[in-house]
Amino acid sequence: MTVSTIGSNATQTPTEQRSSGTGSVSPVSISNAGSQQSAPSASNDTVQISSQAADLRGLEAHISQLPDVDTSRVTELRNQIANGQYQINYSELADKILGFENDL
Repeated sequence: MTVSTIGSNATQTPTEQRSSGTGSVSPVSISNAGSQQSAPSASNDTVQISSQAADLRGLEAHISQLPDVDTSRVTELRNQIANGQYQINYSELADKILGFENDL
């Protein structure tokens, strides 16, 4: 059985995908060594990835490129705290804590 997907080559095993530098693979026929009869023709199954899954894959790739820490924001907050300009909105903080607790 041959399986093809849009956007990836599912006919290869993961090892073959890593070792081959190309994206195309010709189908491999497998026969039973002890049998003299030819194997029945294999059907072609197709897997289609939804556009939503493709979008999620793209977002995941974009997110993996972002830094773990926004250093400019950290520097800005650090300067505000050092200068005594950082102000805490206690009402908003309490609402967010309660919202977090409700979500659990």
